[in-house]
Amino acid sequence: MQGINAPVFQEVDLDNLPVTGEIPPDLAGMYVRNGPNPMFQPIDYAYPLEGDGMLHAVYFEAGKARYRNRWILTKGLIYEMQAKRALPELRFRNYANTHIIAHAGKLLALYETGLPYEMSRDLETIGEWNFNGKLKQAMTAHPKLDVDTGELHFYRYSFFTEPYLTYYVANAAGEITRTTGIELPQPALLHDMALSENYAIFCHCPLVFDFQQAMRTGIPLVWQPEQGARIGLIHRYDLERKPIWIETEAFWAWHFMNAFEQDGTLVVDCAYYPQMILENTLSAILSNRSRFQRITINLGDRTITQQTLDDRNVDFPSLDRQQIGKPYRFGYMPHMDLELMAQKAIPNYFPELIQYDLVKQTSQVHRLQPGCYCGEATVVPKPDSTSAVDHYVMTWVFNEITQTSDLLILDAANFTAAPIAQIHLPVRVPMGTHGSWMVASAAP
Repeated sequence: MQGINAPVFQEVDLDNLPVTGEIPPDLAGMYVRNGPNPMFQPIDYAYPLEGDGMLHAVYFEAGKARYRNRWILTKGLIYEMQAKRALPELRFRNYANTHIIAHAGKLLALYETGLPYEMSRDLETIGEWNFNGKLKQAMTAHPKLDVDTGELHFYRYSFFTEPYLTYYVANAAGEITRTTGIELPQPALLHDMALSENYAIFCHCPLVFDFQQAMRTGIPLVWQPEQGARIGLIHRYDLERKPIWIETEAFWAWHFMNAFEQDGTLVVDCAYYPQMILENTLSAILSNRSRFQRITINLGDRTITQQTLDDRNVDFPSLDRQQIGKPYRFGYMPHMDLELMAQKAIPNYFPELIQYDLVKQTSQVHRLQPGCYCGEATVVPKPDSTSAVDHYVMTWVFNEITQTSDLLILDAANFTAAPIAQIHLPVRVPMGTHGSWMVASAAP
């Protein structure tokens, strides 16, 4: 809860924000991002899984921008607001603080283990959404949208009851059309999934639930590399086909960039960690070093080959969501500066954003000004785009000198150049997690 990660305590509305450069006139919609922001001083705090969700939105219209932020009024937060303090008995709750997506006319704030919270376009809390009673218990924060069908693919996992993994599909109208229980040998954390033309892809990594350790240390997950990892392929259309599980060496992935099928293979790109020590200490965070990795599965003989695409410490991958599940060219990840994080003794310092050309297998870097740090990038396709590079890239940037934040808009075709537009806020936007762009015609 320090520096770049410290919460803010005011909800504000700011109109006609000042801009360096020019907002592209074809930008019409809203960019909204979620993240943990405790309203009350917590008794204990495990960032980023804990902390009340707060949404930060910038609305674009006719070349102008306005900003609004709001807490997500979850049931747990409402109880604490009535008590005017953090309640330790509500520590392990649904904070709705991890992601925000739009689907079937609804704006949904998501968490790792809880029901979505429906929000209005003005960021007012409507309440929990359970897909008309068909979603039991929870969904995780990383669903995948098939833009061609409008289907939303998502899942939940359980530490206590079988099946430990359940896969869902909701159609374009928001109706759940598939619920498939998937057997796992033991409960484990599965933070993200990937989607290809024919498969939903889950990685069962050896970060497993240990009840005895949870009772003893308060940390419920333990890294057991001797178990190795398994990659599961669930067929999207043949509901009778059993999952395919392919064993490989132990690794961890918080997030996947994309997956696609090509020439009899399934390609999975991710931010890859050879190990994951899940402890709420800086030393543990710094020991978890990542890289950009390509995992290629031969669908015939079910063998795996791996290729390191970039050995820099990266995560929070993003791409044009129209390319999810398809061969793609461009993706983005911020570079984590571990030396700076060690120096400041605070996590989440990302001084540059990397653009990957997956066809040419090259990369370019947009380096921020000294003292400025970004987060996840969001890709915004240009209207009537005709090539893979016809898109904008948005990211929040915190300036530790002024203690304020800007929203940067970059041109993917001229990625290393100065931003097209730098939208200035007189307030700070804390480091958050994930967000989405919603065109004006599609926003709820």
